[in-house]
Amino acid sequence: MKRILPIILLILMVVFIASFVYSLMAERGDKINRSQISEYKYVASRLKEPFHYPTCRWAQKISEENLIGFKTRQQALDSGRRPCKVCKP
Repeated sequence: MKRILPIILLILMVVFIASFVYSLMAERGDKINRSQISEYKYVASRLKEPFHYPTCRWAQKISEENLIGFKTRQQALDSGRRPCKVCKP
């Protein structure tokens, strides 16, 4: 029992830190809906790391509630995201 407790605490700490980092990433893009997508050069999910061109097949799978936009590539990079490996923005 004494060996399990530190492992559980470590797992909880990792989950907390990961959720905190994702919440910080989510705040850096503009929350948008599908009708506004043409105003942004890049889009991403608030929950995932890569950013995409709006025409990318992976960008089109992002749910509207998680869709965020970036006007510049630098904004997307500054938010801690990486370019999509498919559309290569």
